[in-house]
Amino acid sequence: MNERARKLEKLKNAVIVVLFLTTVLLLNLTWRSEGTGRFRLSSVLDFISPDVWVPDASEFIAADYTVCGFGDATFSRETDRAASDLAAILQTLRTESSNASFLVNEVTVQQYREMITGFRSLKVELSCPVPFGEFCERNQINRSSVFDQVGTVEALLVSEAAPESIFVEGGGQCWRFISDSEADLASPLLVSLTRTDPIWFTAGSMLGNENMALLPLTGSAKLAQTSWESEAAGDVEKAGRTMAESIFGENFDFVRRITDSFGNVTYMYGYGEKTLTCLTGGVFEYKTGAVEGADPGFYNSLQAAVNFVAARGGWGADRHELDYRLCGANEEGSARNRLYTFEFAQMLDGVPVLSEDGPAIIVKVSSGEVCYYRRAVVSAAAQYADEQTAANAANVLAGNCHLIHSVLGGNVLAASSDEEFTFVAERFRSAGISYIASEDALTPAWVITMEGGTKFFFGLYDAVPLGFTRD
Repeated sequence: MNERARKLEKLKNAVIVVLFLTTVLLLNLTWRSEGTGRFRLSSVLDFISPDVWVPDASEFIAADYTVCGFGDATFSRETDRAASDLAAILQTLRTESSNASFLVNEVTVQQYREMITGFRSLKVELSCPVPFGEFCERNQINRSSVFDQVGTVEALLVSEAAPESIFVEGGGQCWRFISDSEADLASPLLVSLTRTDPIWFTAGSMLGNENMALLPLTGSAKLAQTSWESEAAGDVEKAGRTMAESIFGENFDFVRRITDSFGNVTYMYGYGEKTLTCLTGGVFEYKTGAVEGADPGFYNSLQAAVNFVAARGGWGADRHELDYRLCGANEEGSARNRLYTFEFAQMLDGVPVLSEDGPAIIVKVSSGEVCYYRRAVVSAAAQYADEQTAANAANVLAGNCHLIHSVLGGNVLAASSDEEFTFVAERFRSAGISYIASEDALTPAWVITMEGGTKFFFGLYDAVPLGFTRD
């Protein structure tokens, strides 16, 4: 009797398993059906689809440019060699951290000034700040407890002033990593220093203060104004529907569609827990509440942002070369409430495309979940003309002191012109070239970045003010 009961029990278990598998199969077929009630797990299926290109987060942590210092207070700034210079410094750090120990101490402002202006040096600037601990882990650099003094890394530097050291810049500080092997780490990296036009100087030497940010003396370019259109220009309504389906799934039973008098469409899930706004100009903005939970870290949060964008608009058609650069990364909050903000600039033949509203893509991630996504991607072809002399960047800065001073909140009524100049000269942080997007064109521009992240745009050749954006 007991034997017969055991056989019946086994048979029942087998039937249960078969029924379970059949149910799963039927549900899968139902979800894939083309009926009006179809359901799609978009956040899963999109990510595993072979048609979706998902870059690795590490590809976005790249070198922005290399600064070659020649020991006579003059500098060259190059982009073409930046990737190889970063790889060389990282390999040096990787090898040395495996075979020796480092002593870490902070460099004073005066020491930094002398090291940069009075000795040959090579500095690689990253495109955005990165937590130093995770940066070392991703690049197989052996860490010890002394590394914990450094919060973020924004640049890596070697100098003849201290050949046995590698310097790490970040958060307004500079840290010296001294190898106890006493090996010459700098000389092999300084062999390839090259002087290229234009020549750059410290802002302090040109503006009469102690600002160590760099400004070019002169320069020229072949960039010309070009037209642009939104990536959704062919059919904005269809593009909006596609974006909504990628976020909410193809079943809109719990999604309301609201159109305003200007033709902008908002998709709202439930009582506003999630919203997607599709502007007539082809800009998409998704919002939901931030999630409280464990912090997955910088790189994992960046990968979550990359995955989300890959399935909702994508990273461009070329799977071998990114058309975007991570131009900003910020984190706020702590513990279970940390929020990461990632900004991606669209690149047009290596030149970033910016606007007063910011870069092309902005993503915010909380506890590994995307809670904000803004996409304003353009379609354009670079145009070139005969080489022209660019406006002198120092003159652009000096000639627009009143504008910059007023935007940054200075006392416009009480400040003299000298006070405005001093205010602006002390807060200048960087100068570079980009396209600035207006309603009808992409215009080559000087981008002047000030303390706090505010960016001002001026015509590259005529220095005409073209707008500004607050970070």
